[in-house]
Parts: sequence; C-alpha cells; structure tokens
Amino acid sequence: MAFAGVARSALRFGPAGIRARALHAAASTAPVKWSAQTADLVARLRDQQKYYATVVIKGRPFTVTQNDIVVMDRIQELELGDALQLTQVTELGSRDYTIKGQPLVDPSLYRIEATVIEHPDGKLFTVTKKKQRTAHQKVTYHRNRHTMLRISLLDVNKVDA
Repeated sequence: MAFAGVARSALRFGPAGIRARALHAAASTAPVKWSAQTADLVARLRDQQKYYATVVIKGRPFTVTQNDIVVMDRIQELELGDALQLTQVTELGSRDYTIKGQPLVDPSLYRIEATVIEHPDGKLFTVTKKKQRTAHQKVTYHRNRHTMLRISLLDVNKVDA
C-alpha cells in the first residue's frame, strides 16, 4: 500500500492526486498575519449563512456546499468511513461574497472535510468489436467504478488582523 504508516483518516488531496498527511498537522501550521482589510472581508463572508467552495479532486473541479454528495472516479486506497481534508480550493464564497484563489485559496482561511460513504459501480457498457467482411464479432462489457464523498464540514475560519 502506498500509504504505509498513515491512518486512513489522515489522507489529504494534494497537487499530485492524493498525498498522505495527518489531519492534525494541517491544524498546527503557523498562523498567517492578515491585513485589517482582509480580516474585515473574511469576517463579512463568515457572517453569511451558507458557503460554497470549488474544490479540485483528482484534477477535476467540483462546486460543493455542506452535506453535498460528490460522485467521482474510484480511489482504490480509500475505504468506507475514511475522513478526508480537501485542501485544493480555487474559490470560496457565499451568495454575497467570494474569495478567488490565484490559483488556490490559502488553506488557513477554510476547513473542508469529506467522508467516503460508498463505492458504487456505474452502469453497464456494452462494447462490440467487429472485423470487416468477416463473421468475427466480439462483445465485451465494463462498468466504471466510482467513489461517493459526503462533504461533512465546510467552514470559513476566523482571521485575526
């Protein structure tokens, strides 16, 4: 297994797909000093009732809110109930305010967690291969494998000026 010595609940998505790192290590990063204007704008965003975020998972963007279900390509290393912290966020916002990353939003501004809830199979595809001018015909079948994630936490952190 590629993640030897790391608990499954400690997986994080990184720039190269999935990167192993403990959840508590993300919370222990040094605090960033923000300007008063930035702190005021983040406080306005925090005053909103609902948030959304555009996260990148395995190279694909998904716009999510809390309790959303994300259906994506299978990640073999994950098992049911695994907790993930999503760290690649390109946009974070609400109805009135938006923070856009260049290219990513600073991870100290938010906390997004997801839980693996299912590994369903997709619909059955039939692939027919036929040779011209002969009676040779071959039929194969395949299903795409998926992973379903529930966004269990989407929160904007408090910023100190």
